[in-house]
Amino acid sequence: MKYLFFVQGEGRGHLTQALTLKEKLEKCGHTISAIIVGSNNKLPNFFQELINVPFFQLNSPGFVVDKKDKGIKIFSSVLRNIWQAPLYLKSLKKIKKIINDLNPDVLINFYEPLISSYYRLYRDKRPLFCFGHQYFVQHPIFKFPSGQYFDKLSFKFYNYLNAPKKCIKIALSFTSEPDQEKNKLFICPPLIRQTIKDQIPTDEKFLLLYILNSGYSEEIINWGKNNSFTKIEAFWNQPEKEETNFGQNLTFHPLSGEKFINYLSRCSAYASTAGFDSICEAAYLQKAILMVPTKNHFEQQCNALDAHRAGLAISATDFNLDLIIKSQNKNTQALINFKSWVDNYDDKIVKLLEK
Repeated sequence: MKYLFFVQGEGRGHLTQALTLKEKLEKCGHTISAIIVGSNNKLPNFFQELINVPFFQLNSPGFVVDKKDKGIKIFSSVLRNIWQAPLYLKSLKKIKKIINDLNPDVLINFYEPLISSYYRLYRDKRPLFCFGHQYFVQHPIFKFPSGQYFDKLSFKFYNYLNAPKKCIKIALSFTSEPDQEKNKLFICPPLIRQTIKDQIPTDEKFLLLYILNSGYSEEIINWGKNNSFTKIEAFWNQPEKEETNFGQNLTFHPLSGEKFINYLSRCSAYASTAGFDSICEAAYLQKAILMVPTKNHFEQQCNALDAHRAGLAISATDFNLDLIIKSQNKNTQALINFKSWVDNYDDKIVKLLEK
């Protein structure tokens, strides 16, 4: 079968999911016709190096961050996306042309709003599968953060925008839970890359960090100065910057897939803004984990709360790395259960797509 991918290109999580599923489908003899990435920024080098199929980058709705590059400015994001609506309409026309030219059998969406808009506008009859941990909020076991009614409503609405009524939702989950077939909601393990699975984890007594927004680097630099005997390797989403040292114990690296995996397999513990995929990779490698949700990023708050429910991570409002230095913050049994969930149900997604 021929599949066409649509990927929301902010950060690294959805890009990594697409690479992993591409690998699985090609291994089963299927074809990925192309990948369409919705992003207004330069794509990480690791994605461009590994993609190996035609890909198109289109203008797509995104977030505006504050001056400190820490938090999301919700109102400014809405205004900018309204202002840039003509660009997004052009993107929709390009999508229609690409689909007409390639004629795929199945459309797969990694939380990119453009394809959902296309699907509704042009009433495409092809099967559409929508992937994301975001859809797990529709499962009865999920609990939202307390309060924040408007954020909760907005999140649900954005999920609706990204997943048309006729689509099949693949909810990636930290834990094994029953499917909700009446709602076309299927609970599947996270998409873990084979290169992660092939690693033999060790503990070389250093901390590994990944931050989506570079504004958090100031907190990490200050902590590193006050804890000079703790070695820290950190990655940030700054592809234009070279490797940068802050003192003898802290190094910031531009995002690199191979190097990141190498450090992740060897670190003592992992701390990150509360994206989904790198947390899953760290959990698979049985690491202690600290999640720090990006300011005003409700989705990341949900990720952190759900990871805590699963026993995989602790969370905080800042990068207080003291919280993960002590080994008692690692729930060994929960990490073992997570790895078993991934390994024992690894083929569930492909079977759903083939069916």
